[in-house]
Amino acid sequence: MKKVLLTVAILFFLSGSLIHGQRVFEENFSYPVGSLLTANGYTVSSGGGTNALTVTSPGLTFPQYPAVTGNALTLTTTGEDDYKSFTSIAASGSVYLSFLINVQSAQTGDYFIAISPSTSQTNYYARVHVKSSGSGYLIGISKSNEVTGGASYGPTVFNFNSTYLVIVKHTFVPNDFNDVERIFVFSSAAPSTEPATSEVGPYTETTKSDPVDISFVTYRQGSSSAAAGLIIDGIRIATSWNLITDVKDNIKNIPNSFSLEQNYPNPFNPSTVISWQLAVGSHVSLKVYDLLGREVATLVNEFQVAGRYEKSFIDKSLPAGIYFYTLTSGNFTQTKKMTLIK
Repeated sequence: MKKVLLTVAILFFLSGSLIHGQRVFEENFSYPVGSLLTANGYTVSSGGGTNALTVTSPGLTFPQYPAVTGNALTLTTTGEDDYKSFTSIAASGSVYLSFLINVQSAQTGDYFIAISPSTSQTNYYARVHVKSSGSGYLIGISKSNEVTGGASYGPTVFNFNSTYLVIVKHTFVPNDFNDVERIFVFSSAAPSTEPATSEVGPYTETTKSDPVDISFVTYRQGSSSAAAGLIIDGIRIATSWNLITDVKDNIKNIPNSFSLEQNYPNPFNPSTVISWQLAVGSHVSLKVYDLLGREVATLVNEFQVAGRYEKSFIDKSLPAGIYFYTLTSGNFTQTKKMTLIK
């Protein structure tokens, strides 16, 4: 009898571990083009019947992101907002929300996706915003409507009509009014480990109570004067970075050599992306120098496992000119030149 009880206890513990560590939501919009979301398990949050959310084609694709099969969802301005529930994630550790995004237009800024607790589907957290900036757009986050302008935005100006992987992280912190939110954005495959630096955050808002759990995801069409026009696809919600990026399925893609890639774009203004790959794990240093050899920025200074990585570089205070960036990993060192224009 004791053996039976022990076996049951072990199975219960393992089951609980799997539930906490699983991907709890995945949406690839594998429904017929033109079908309503409300005909495929979604519920209207607001604006029902006005500019109803329907499935569009084609779907979005992205390097090494778990295979996205099916179609996509196009969000415009003003109209129906829809939501869907999933297995509730308790208020401990972190919740990761990832999706592919392709923005065609942006205005003064509004949010288009958010997560919420089981106690109130309309009590939104991790609201992801888009607003115009020059010839592109910025990505931002808010916990509520607490920030002037609607969100705290990152520094990178992203390109219209380009597909990016966005990973949103909501970290539960003990006590109230102190949960932390971040946004990571990638133009190529996400790294196998969570980067130390995020595009937005760490962001904490202390005037709104923290959620008791996370149980809903909502797609929102914002106001006619503020919202973006965009395509979203490949939505996933999980409790770990690996379950979002599926790095366990990409072991075969570990590089067999070290390399530092040419930054892109080059010349650049105001931002550029530097990519590199590691054949084995090691401590990595990535620094930027001016023509006189003076260090102007440290972009990476940490241990990284084998894999492919990228880092955005932006410093609006630097004058136009030629700069050098150097990657050091173990015995490997390589330097490349880049040009900042104004």
